[in-house]
Amino acid sequence: MQQDGNESSDAKGGSERQLTCFVVTGFGHKTDYVTGRVLNLDQTFKQLVQPACDKVNVNCFRAIDANLTGQIDSIMYRWLFEADLVIADLSTLNANVFYELGVRHAQRPNTTVLIAEALLLERIPFDLSSFVIHQYEHGGEGISADEQDRFVAYLSDILAKIIGTERIRQETSPDVPAESDSPVYRNLKSMRPPDYTPESFLVPPAYIAPEARNTALPDDGASLATMLQAAEDAMASKDFETAIDLLRRTMDLQTKGRPDSKPDVYLVQKLALATYKVGEKRDTNGKIDADLTMSALYQAEDILEKYCAPGITNDPETLGLAGAINKRLFDLTDDAEYLDRAIRFYERGFYIRQDYYNGINVAFMYSLRATRQETRFDAIVNFGHANMIREQVARICEDLISDEDSFAGRGDREWIYLTLAEAYHGIGRTAEAERVERKIDSHASAFAKSSYSEQKAKLSAIIAAFENGADADEAMQSRPVPLANSQQSRAPIGADGQITFRPDVAPGRNVRSLEVTYRIEYD
Repeated sequence: MQQDGNESSDAKGGSERQLTCFVVTGFGHKTDYVTGRVLNLDQTFKQLVQPACDKVNVNCFRAIDANLTGQIDSIMYRWLFEADLVIADLSTLNANVFYELGVRHAQRPNTTVLIAEALLLERIPFDLSSFVIHQYEHGGEGISADEQDRFVAYLSDILAKIIGTERIRQETSPDVPAESDSPVYRNLKSMRPPDYTPESFLVPPAYIAPEARNTALPDDGASLATMLQAAEDAMASKDFETAIDLLRRTMDLQTKGRPDSKPDVYLVQKLALATYKVGEKRDTNGKIDADLTMSALYQAEDILEKYCAPGITNDPETLGLAGAINKRLFDLTDDAEYLDRAIRFYERGFYIRQDYYNGINVAFMYSLRATRQETRFDAIVNFGHANMIREQVARICEDLISDEDSFAGRGDREWIYLTLAEAYHGIGRTAEAERVERKIDSHASAFAKSSYSEQKAKLSAIIAAFENGADADEAMQSRPVPLANSQQSRAPIGADGQITFRPDVAPGRNVRSLEVTYRIEYD
């Protein structure tokens, strides 16, 4: 279905062939630096684009889905020109996607479809503001079933109309050019597509029926996507040694072993995480080998240093990993340098992404550092800063939970509840922490509950250590005091229908302000 004067065999009355669609997109988890959201773009491809193409019998694929017998950039350029259709996902404003979209618009006058997750359209670059961009809703980690049904039907209908219109044109009016969707050809009226004759035949990836996908084991001829999926499956089953081997093979496949070529940062992050985790293996007595753990942590840090420059990067995933590695190194060595490094990485990640993970971790590390300061002033500064961050984290979690439709589709609901409870506990909002803990008891996995209990015990010990080292005034100023009546119970109601609260006030102190948080539950 070439529309640049070089019709393919199906347009000339030859044997019917399956049309191709090259999908221009990132892969793995990518950060939207404007909103701080992290989107799993693999799910966009697997849940939306691929099923839509299946419905119209189009073989769609990304660069990482191709069997790479040449360089990935060479294959990318060829498919941008030769594919019958191109779908470009603009989500997260990925620079590579915009570059490839420009190449396609310069080479081909039509059959390019633009999609993006809905929040992007609020800040679309000016040069694209006049384009038709088809929007979908993305939950971050995944896409809801309702949205999948809606957008697959919508996108497949668009593709069917494009394909049908072009076939009618080629059959009835082949000399009349198709309507252009490229701004280059729309504005440069006399421009013609380049006269390009490939030096070799480019075979598209074999079409795999939906029911047969994700079943083949990777071999030496496997695509990047197949290798990466196998590595992620190995990590999910905690087979980190296999994951490391597969990730290294994937990186070699992508870079062709060239020392001047860097693999995609997502692959590096996965490799660093798997390397970190392999050092946490426990023996039959439930103990870890400290030397193995330290070695694995150093290797994971070296991987990030080599490819991701954590000291200067603004990538929240890299910063979160670097923070976790240094936090663990501090646990094992008690070296304050690792504590300071963990704070720097977590804090930068939090302020860039405004996420609960980096936020609750940097708050914990600040509280911990408060107990190690030589002067009381420095201890109070660190402890107070930790609680300021916890207040922000609590608001982030509250906002996520309040959006009920979006929250219901999230895969990290239990961790949001755990983080909110920890934040409440840290800032002394005891009744609210207990309310969330009841949610945890009902909804969280055994592993999540165990993690929360362990973290709560650590935080309680840190708070106690801080307060034992402070006089009463300093401790109370740094940590809010829960009201005496803050435990959830039946409150006495007067004859006039009013409820009276009587908070305990420290003797001999003047009350400057009073903050009250309440929740009404009806019988």
